[in-house]
Amino acid sequence: AAAPRHWPTPANRRAAAAMAELYAECDRIIRRRRCDGSATGATGDPDGTDDLLGLLALADGGEDGTLDAAELRDQVLVFLLAGHETTATSLAFALHLLALHPEQQERGREEAVRVLGGRTPAAGDLDALPYLTRVLKEAMRLYPAGPVIGRRAVAATRIDGHTIPAGADVVVAPWVTHRHTRYWDEPERFDPDRFTPDQEKDRPRYAWFPFGGGPRACIGQHFSMLESVLSLAVILQSYGLEAVDTAVPVTAGITLRAQGPVRCRLRPLPPHHRADTA
Repeated sequence: AAAPRHWPTPANRRAAAAMAELYAECDRIIRRRRCDGSATGATGDPDGTDDLLGLLALADGGEDGTLDAAELRDQVLVFLLAGHETTATSLAFALHLLALHPEQQERGREEAVRVLGGRTPAAGDLDALPYLTRVLKEAMRLYPAGPVIGRRAVAATRIDGHTIPAGADVVVAPWVTHRHTRYWDEPERFDPDRFTPDQEKDRPRYAWFPFGGGPRACIGQHFSMLESVLSLAVILQSYGLEAVDTAVPVTAGITLRAQGPVRCRLRPLPPHHRADTA
């Protein structure tokens, strides 16, 4: 068994030092945000509190009407970690799948080149990239960054003949549901067109839930989709993808992780190819 966290073992001391460094970085971010005055509206900018940290600094935390320093720091830490690892996982597997499927890769490239024409994308381009959005959704179906999600039953209920008492911890598994033949034909097959509007409207709401759902759904899901789709567009319009590792075993901790390398060779595309594709 692992030693208690408060014992000063070498491993615990390294973990404590790493945590202290993370907390210090969160505190620096909060301090910089407060020093610029906009978190309290002191800048006079009507949009000064319109970013996440500004809104959190003014949030109603309950009894005293604010988030205390520790709560605010914890929120920043969640966004630093969850917003980094889970998005990177989804993007990595999307690139891996495209490298394994040249036809879908070329279709995504054609869309990226047609929409962007070589320029850097902006947030407003997202709606013009529906195929790459479907690619990412399909990658998250096959490789959900959060393969299992914990919830607590707020009331006693029965599901499929099983009694769930109030207060029980329940685990739901996107990994299982995303590959269930009741909802997905040939569930192991990579097919972004599962997510066309017609296909989605005929599917149960929680047949696909990589971001969870309900009031505890991932607050960063829209930003994650935005940055991932635009990243795919940037890469595809400049590079061809060739898979080096075709089989990638995975394991599940809090998040999904590859047990080995997920290598992908990037082949720069000549300018004339990009123009011809457009």
